[in-house]
Amino acid sequence: MRLKLVIALFASIALVACSGSKQVVVQQAPANLLSADSVKKSRYPVKMDSAELLRLEIAHGSYLRALALQNQGEYNLAEQFMMHAYESDPENRYLAFSVLELMEMRGASAEAFALAEKAKNLKGKQTSNQYALLGRVYSEQSNLDSALAYYKKAVDSSDQNLRAAYEYSLLLEIVHNYDELIRVYAMLLPQIGFPQSMLDRQISLLANAKKDSLMADLFGEVYEARGERIYLENQIRLLFGMKRFEEALSGIEEFRADTAFADDSLSVAFLVAAYVGLNQDTIAVDSLKAIYKRHPDNYHVLMNLALLETKLEKKSQALVHWNRLATTDKYAASAFGMLSVYALEDGDSAKSLQYLEKAYDKEPLAYRSALLVRYAKMRAYQKAYKVLETATAPNPKLDSMRAKIQESGNLEELRKFETAETMDMANAHYSYGTFLQMNAEDLERAPTTPEKLDSAKALRKLADDHYMAASKMAGDTPNLLFAYASNLLMYDQVDSAIVVFKKIFVKYPQDATAKNHLGYYLVDMNRSPDEVKWGNSLIDEALKMEPSNVAYKDSKGWALYRLGKYKEALAMMEQVEAAEDSLKEMFYQDTSIYAHLAAICQALSLNARALDYYQKVLNIDPKNENAKKQIEILKQAIKEAENVQKEPAKAPAAEKDSGKAP
Repeated sequence: MRLKLVIALFASIALVACSGSKQVVVQQAPANLLSADSVKKSRYPVKMDSAELLRLEIAHGSYLRALALQNQGEYNLAEQFMMHAYESDPENRYLAFSVLELMEMRGASAEAFALAEKAKNLKGKQTSNQYALLGRVYSEQSNLDSALAYYKKAVDSSDQNLRAAYEYSLLLEIVHNYDELIRVYAMLLPQIGFPQSMLDRQISLLANAKKDSLMADLFGEVYEARGERIYLENQIRLLFGMKRFEEALSGIEEFRADTAFADDSLSVAFLVAAYVGLNQDTIAVDSLKAIYKRHPDNYHVLMNLALLETKLEKKSQALVHWNRLATTDKYAASAFGMLSVYALEDGDSAKSLQYLEKAYDKEPLAYRSALLVRYAKMRAYQKAYKVLETATAPNPKLDSMRAKIQESGNLEELRKFETAETMDMANAHYSYGTFLQMNAEDLERAPTTPEKLDSAKALRKLADDHYMAASKMAGDTPNLLFAYASNLLMYDQVDSAIVVFKKIFVKYPQDATAKNHLGYYLVDMNRSPDEVKWGNSLIDEALKMEPSNVAYKDSKGWALYRLGKYKEALAMMEQVEAAEDSLKEMFYQDTSIYAHLAAICQALSLNARALDYYQKVLNIDPKNENAKKQIEILKQAIKEAENVQKEPAKAPAAEKDSGKAP
């Protein structure tokens, strides 16, 4: 009875019996039910004996029963029938994987693994579902290499398996194969509608891998699918970064298609950037003029127009627009800044400074550095101190900004804000110290007075405090260390200065300026022979790095003098004296070079030449007591030498009187 049922179910195969024979002829059967070994893939009929036919009938019947049980949710019983079908046709790849799938559903990982080892080698059609199933089975056995290989086959099959792609992506995360993960996400995301979490992960992966081109393509796909402008905006920004301006311009046209946003500040900025990138500045100007005509109250358009006119050197038009922008709240600082530049070009430094101060009043952080540079050139110390007092004082506005970021809970943004704030404060303290030191140097420069020197000492003490504050905030940068150490030297804190200079030599061994600076002061102070020798060696190191540096040569000449090598010292100083005219300006700002030449010539008894150099020292510093003293000594020495040269030769001694009458 069971056999009749099986034969009835198997009728679709159209068996034709041959009477009086043990052989039957079977027409082409479904490949998923007949063994690849027992049935050749041919359009011709295949002969089977009755035992083989019975085996296939049993396999087919069990298979159909298993399908019916699966439909009813009887998975355990279905697995038994499917196994029976597979055992009846053990070379059938399709039946093997059908059993494997039910085992995997049941969680029988060990049994599934054993069967997978056989099933993967069976002949028959190989599908993405089968590869995915093998991937799952091997991953459950922690055989990640095999699992990854089969998942890759599933994903790369013509019938791409979305479930396999997702499972593959999870495994790729575990093994940190981010390049392959990017590829899988690129296939998966468009097919599942760009879910946000997976999209964000893909964006993060592409950003870390610096694959801007792929990210631009992704943003374009997301925009096409969702219509969200933020993705089109991000795509345009990336295209700018890659200098793909033609494509960016195409995206901008789409971006501006919505009339509500066609002429907003971002759209205008994009449009200008695209035309500038394409070297089409004139088209950009014409476009801006047309937009401004439509929106005369949109000052962001006027701002871009003024910038382009400035770039194209259309000064008269630019000035009109900058003056108009100076009346606005948002763009006044930028306008005053540009007006300051134009005034300086015209030679009106006073007006230029007024504009720059107005720009600073509007936006202190943006224009503080430029204003301080101008004050430094003018030696306008009191004005600079006022700016720096504000910069180093507590700022309620910054406190409010910090509080808002803290409330948002964005710790990374808070960290960036606090770092920027700390560095800005450190720079302000460093600038303050530098201005104080410059002021002190001016007071110490000849001719000076005891009162000026006392004031200079007080300024250097204050500079020391600011340098210390900057160091605590910003660490040991080379400029800060040098400023701090050089100020200590002039503040008579020599041993403390040496400690700081040694730190510079360790951290920044190529700092020739620092080596020459300390070397010169050790030589000049002449505290001990060992320090003079050390100073000389430091100067040699500086000269080795910068052989033509005139200041270093002056230091070397003075070191040779201290070491008693007067002829070598004079030869070195003559190189300094022969420097090109552009470098001789230092001779008229400082007495040291002439004083060095004078002392060296004096040591070589070149008195007239030494006298001339001391006189030049007095011309710069009329109150220089040492120069006055040495001039008197040299004049006396020269006079005595001249008297010796003028005195006639002595005549032979006369004979004594004999007492005789002539």
